[in-house]
Amino acid sequence: MLSHPTSRHNMTYRYRGGTFGGMPSYLQFTYRQRECMALTDTFVKNAKHSGRPAGDKHADGGGMYLLVNASGRYWRMDYRFNEKRKTLAMGVYPDVSLAEARAKRQVARKLLASDLDPNEAKRNDKRVRAAAAANTFELVAREFQTGKASAWSTSYSQKWLRQLEKDVFPFIGKLPIDNITTPMILEVIRRIEKRGVHDTAHTVKQSSGQVR
Repeated sequence: MLSHPTSRHNMTYRYRGGTFGGMPSYLQFTYRQRECMALTDTFVKNAKHSGRPAGDKHADGGGMYLLVNASGRYWRMDYRFNEKRKTLAMGVYPDVSLAEARAKRQVARKLLASDLDPNEAKRNDKRVRAAAAANTFELVAREFQTGKASAWSTSYSQKWLRQLEKDVFPFIGKLPIDNITTPMILEVIRRIEKRGVHDTAHTVKQSSGQVR
């Protein structure tokens, strides 16, 4: 006869084995269902590739696992979105620690709870960061100068840019414009003031303010 569970907690099953003295007899056995054990820092640190071509997956729960293959150790998270199975790449160990991977899992789960695809959110974030990185202080400053071509004299325009090329671009020119703070600008101005050229420092401060 088919078995049926008598307890969903300890997974106890009964089998009808026949009859004895006119009464049905049963065989009963119990096994404990194996639960997913959370990973530990020690395990992750010492995890080795078994040699399997597809790599070895070590689960941490919530869809997250450590994928160990011949190339290294990678954090992954499997999830479903719009009835499709997807995998989110969450970094490489040890660059991304176990705790950091779990934090990324938490962010991904919150996105899913808001009906947002974590992979699409990741791509959007990359696009935003790429756009920000492209808009450096130097690039914006040169575009600003070009836009003032009809309003500024040639000599003033050249002097304006030359001062920034000498005293500002070497220090903050390659930084995204949105990342530049007032203390960064003040540090550049102090460098100029230390040379004793206070008029230049004042002019550069104004010019930098125009760019921002």
